[in-house]
Amino acid sequence: MKTLRPALYLLLGGLLTVIGLELTLRLLPVSSATMVDYHVSPTILTYPPHHDFTVSTGWDMKNAQRLRSNNFGFVDTQDFVPNPSAIAVIGDSFVEANMLAPDQRVGPALARVLNNATVYSLGGPGSSLLDYAERAQLASQQWGVQRFVFVLEVGDVRQALCGSGNHQGPCITPGSGALEAFRRPAASGLKTWARHSALAQYVFSQLKFNPSALLASLRSKKTAQHTGENQSDPVSPQLARAIIARFIDALPPTAQPPVLLIDGPRGRSSTDMSWNLAHMALLKEMAETAGARMIDLAPRFDAWHATSALSLEVGPYDGHWNPIGHQIAAEAAAEALRGD
Repeated sequence: MKTLRPALYLLLGGLLTVIGLELTLRLLPVSSATMVDYHVSPTILTYPPHHDFTVSTGWDMKNAQRLRSNNFGFVDTQDFVPNPSAIAVIGDSFVEANMLAPDQRVGPALARVLNNATVYSLGGPGSSLLDYAERAQLASQQWGVQRFVFVLEVGDVRQALCGSGNHQGPCITPGSGALEAFRRPAASGLKTWARHSALAQYVFSQLKFNPSALLASLRSKKTAQHTGENQSDPVSPQLARAIIARFIDALPPTAQPPVLLIDGPRGRSSTDMSWNLAHMALLKEMAETAGARMIDLAPRFDAWHATSALSLEVGPYDGHWNPIGHQIAAEAAAEALRGD
């Protein structure tokens, strides 16, 4: 019996440590359960309507924000109601921008530039082109929206492929180019529990600890070392054209041409980036042929850097736009909407 006591003491000490960390972290702005799911549409991920949650970045919980979703589960300070004069700003985490204060994001910035116009922000982290079309359809059918601004990340065409991890609804099969239905699996019981644990959220959300991704990364490095093969763009020009055509065809008819803002490379250079930029060039060509207004933000960002040493990114740990970047994007969108 005496030999068991050290083990019991060790177990008890570990348990008390875990409980202490859990209670301490609950007092700090650790990212909390977002509860994202298909709450408003079978193809659109949102938060539960009027859901309160916290987000922050990294081990030191930078840029902490306490957020509340609106009546349709989007991060916006206003509820969405029928309003044909409203403008919908649609995109991924560049639109939601949950690391910034509400008035610093592109939607509210656009509203100010347009003299307090009504702007609905329909952002959704981890989404891509076909997801944006789904949200545009929702805005058109639910609220009668006729004016759209899409904020496009340079990887949005490639991320529309099934298995990319960056789509929430229908996706394109890489081989055949066929449209495939997709619905994210429901969270397991363990994952649901982890969402409500401050310690688990800190480890997996703040520290980004992902055992599966780590093992997959190690395997891929070994494979690359053994094969020595060069990777090729998984999206051929024909497949990119098919993805873009599906996006354009899925957009609702509007009284005013949609505005598409394209993020620039902002100094980033890689093989993936060169592929992405080629896809964006094709998107620009096809969208303009269909009547859309295309705005390449790269020249505007370059002009800013030519006159200022300040970055346009949240920080070296986060490549999303900071408030200056959002303001530049909002001014570009306003010019296009006004027909300047």
